[in-house]
Amino acid sequence: MNNNLLKEAYKLRFEYYNLYEEKEEKWHQKYKNHILYEVVKQSFSYSYIDIAEIMPKLIEKIKIE
Repeated sequence: MNNNLLKEAYKLRFEYYNLYEEKEEKWHQKYKNHILYEVVKQSFSYSYIDIAEIMPKLIEKIKIE
């Protein structure tokens, strides 16, 4: 797996929860065309505690290289 993709996915998730709090729709508009958009959206259904284990699996599902 590409570690840069993993870092980018974590960054997008962090932005959603920390920088776009109460402005979630702006986040969706900004990143809707991003290659990891769907992965990060799927990650929202998992808790913060589980995300380190889940995010690599979500990225592997879409097979981005």
